[in-house]
Amino acid sequence: MRMSRQGRLFPAVLILAISLFAVWWLSAPGALASGKNSESVNLRILWTNDMHGYLVPLYHREPFEKDYLKQAKKEGKIGGWAYVAALINKYRSQAPERTLLLDAGDSWHGTGVALFTKGAAIVKVMNALKYDAMTPGNVDFLYPKEEFLKRVEEADFPVLAANMYDMEWGDPAMPQYIIKKINGLKVAVIGIAYQWTAKTGNREYTKGWSFGLREDEIRKLIKDIRADDKPDLVVVLSHMGFKVDQKYASRVDGIDVIIGAHTHDNVHKPPVINNTIVVQAGSHGKFLGKLDLKIKDGKVAGFDHEIIRVVSKDITPDPKIKKLIDDVYAPYKKKLSRIIGETKTMLFRRDTYESTMDNFITDAYRDMSKTDVALAPAWRFGLTILPGSITVEDVYGMVPTEEPLITFSIKGSNLRSILEAALDNVLDSDPYAQLGGDLIRFSGMKLLIDETKGFGKRIKMLTVGGAPFDSERQYTVVSANTQMYNAPSAEKVVNTRKVAVEELIKYIEKKKVIAPKLDGRVKIK
Repeated sequence: MRMSRQGRLFPAVLILAISLFAVWWLSAPGALASGKNSESVNLRILWTNDMHGYLVPLYHREPFEKDYLKQAKKEGKIGGWAYVAALINKYRSQAPERTLLLDAGDSWHGTGVALFTKGAAIVKVMNALKYDAMTPGNVDFLYPKEEFLKRVEEADFPVLAANMYDMEWGDPAMPQYIIKKINGLKVAVIGIAYQWTAKTGNREYTKGWSFGLREDEIRKLIKDIRADDKPDLVVVLSHMGFKVDQKYASRVDGIDVIIGAHTHDNVHKPPVINNTIVVQAGSHGKFLGKLDLKIKDGKVAGFDHEIIRVVSKDITPDPKIKKLIDDVYAPYKKKLSRIIGETKTMLFRRDTYESTMDNFITDAYRDMSKTDVALAPAWRFGLTILPGSITVEDVYGMVPTEEPLITFSIKGSNLRSILEAALDNVLDSDPYAQLGGDLIRFSGMKLLIDETKGFGKRIKMLTVGGAPFDSERQYTVVSANTQMYNAPSAEKVVNTRKVAVEELIKYIEKKKVIAPKLDGRVKIK
């Protein structure tokens, strides 16, 4: 009121003062709110995805990096959370009042230290970096349920999963979303966990929980959030996979950004589908994702995107995070650094149909178990081991679980059906039908496939142990970290109580020198 009286006495001065105040207010950080301005507001999102527990740098070959030995010699190791942290600090410090740090899952599991601490070491690092939110990936559930819930409790940031439900009561089992107020904006962050989590992991660890795509529930949730919370931006943290994210964006309205994970895609040019920006930043700490958004009137008016390669030798690690990592490593360093053998060839995991690492693993399982066939999961995660010494830590990077070797027998016709279903997971044209992995890994069989055929018709030739496949024969199988023994057709199931990773360590120690190679166990017609 006092100002109004002065205005009546000094109208010109008042008008000038109001104009100057308006200019200052509009330019102040956080001054603009949804629907109340005609100017854009900036927001930066930094994110990680599919870190897979790799606290320290590693070698990591991609399927398209055919001359990786040469590249590794030049580039050195990539990733390492202290090095990622240095980049986070750099880009967050440029705009601390308008930067979010998010994670799209598969971060708590994948290495020896992660396994020994049941993910607690990773949560400590994420807490120190002050993440704002994450959604869990499928491998984050590869711990007993009580351990997973402890990690959620220990996290200083919300762990979100809007598609995860309690099967007994039908209620959400995790927080579904948060509203983050930053730089004058209201940002809704929704989490969507891997849709097939209950199918692909140890079912005891997710017993009582259901997942799925849940399009209808997510549509309603977004509608309610937009009506009740009136956010300027809706961000989905998704662990569904890059192709699934794109289809999801085309079918579910109201999402501004999907920060994806699971399929380890290096997305340099993000697609925009149904007004939704879809991004993903590789895996294993190879990249830090950065998305700069301009928000105007509750909509994205423009964006700049970059995934920043983390070449460890070119970055000074964050000293606080490095010390934290050194401290969590200390109790296990002697065990993990022990040299157990040598490889003459490079062990790598990622490729659609076979890899030197998984050829070695399945060959070893079959050799030590004396079965007809060995099976292993089509994991995408894992380090690359260059020719030279093999350590205990390397083997835990290959098989980072304490799951046992399990033997069973199965009729030939049912074994073929399993292989056809596994091929469909890779080749089905509908992303919703894919589990997002490569072909199941195996030893003792050879396949000739026709990728152009439909479900159940892709296998053109199958041999077992060098002999023609017999649909009536009972074949013996050994597997670890798969659910094949749960198939109704599996018979004579035996839990050997032998921990697969420990047996691999003994196997390498006994062999002393290994030289795995690609041998064409899958050929394309």
